Amino acid sequence: MRNTFLTLIGAIAFIAVAMPAIAGDGEPPIEGTVQNFIPLDKPLPMPSTPVVSKDEGPITLDRFQGKFIVLNFWATWCGPCIRELPSLNRLNGQFGGDDFAVVLISQDRGGFKQTARFLKKLKVDIADNYIDEKLKFSRAIGVRSLPTTILLGPDGNEIGRLVGSTEWDEPEAIALIDFYREHTEKAAKTGSLIK
Repeated sequence: MRNTFLTLIGAIAFIAVAMPAIAGDGEPPIEGTVQNFIPLDKPLPMPSTPVVSKDEGPITLDRFQGKFIVLNFWATWCGPCIRELPSLNRLNGQFGGDDFAVVLISQDRGGFKQTARFLKKLKVDIADNYIDEKLKFSRAIGVRSLPTTILLGPDGNEIGRLVGSTEWDEPEAIALIDFYREHTEKAAKTGSLIK
């Protein structure tokens, strides 16, 4: 009888822990490594302020329309950013393609010579990396500390953000991204907004 009771208690505890990850009620799975993620009630448009591309000069990020974007703001002098970048690289390697991209925005003033050397040293090979030298884009989108990572839907609107570092290739982060990717696809097909 005691073993049956303990088994039942263990099963209830497992279900209580597993339920948020299922997110059957339409709520994003915000837990574990992404517990600091702040979802928006209503998606916000991305500013049209340009950033600098190594090969093309000033560009706007509307070129990513149609893709789900993990937009990361970082700098070479930011310790938490340095710890986070390899996980973003792994995430991009796993999901990057026609409908998904990790995009890096550096706040370094030393230009691409500094950031390229730094990313190479970290073995981070993300093609979509840009510089916001005068911090105009960062200010326009409301970035106040580093690292900050913003999720953008295929329509170019901000879904939410995480201030601080995390491991973006951990199961909780992937579950969060998958949740929003699925919901943005449904919203695009039905024309409705994400909750």
